[in-house]
Amino acid sequence: MRRVLGGVEFVSDWSGKVLWVLILLIMVLLLWEITLRYIFNAPTIWVHETCQHIFGSYSVLAGAYVLLYHKHVKVDLLWGRFSPRGRAIIDSFTYLAFFLFIGIVLWQGWLIAWHAVQIMEVSLRPYPIPIYPLKLTVPIAAFMLLLQGLAHFIRSLNMAITGRELA
Repeated sequence: MRRVLGGVEFVSDWSGKVLWVLILLIMVLLLWEITLRYIFNAPTIWVHETCQHIFGSYSVLAGAYVLLYHKHVKVDLLWGRFSPRGRAIIDSFTYLAFFLFIGIVLWQGWLIAWHAVQIMEVSLRPYPIPIYPLKLTVPIAAFMLLLQGLAHFIRSLNMAITGRELA
């Protein structure tokens, strides 16, 4: 079990560390746009929307990495006052709601993404940019979040039952 949880956490960590390339790409594209616009007076019509798509992909794909390190926004007004075992019990119940939500996102995200791939969906702009790769990131990110959530749930459940952390 520890090997499986470690594998899931490795993938979540690795994906988050690789995603910085997307931010670098956005920076390069925006620098390109600024140079063309203000130095050569030749702005592009595709860079801004492309950067929005890349940032959207980055935002959803970073979810598993953020969950791995417990950096999502959390209201812990009462949660922080409990013992580690009490927090694990609360987390075990709240992860059930998480799984319901992520399951719906995965299911609906897949349906929407698959339809976009089938029709090779593009933006309705003068310069049509493919949208289907962006829509594919939603079910991929939901699946990664589901796996990371399962890893946390198993660890929380173990702590709730035994009172010890699963290393």
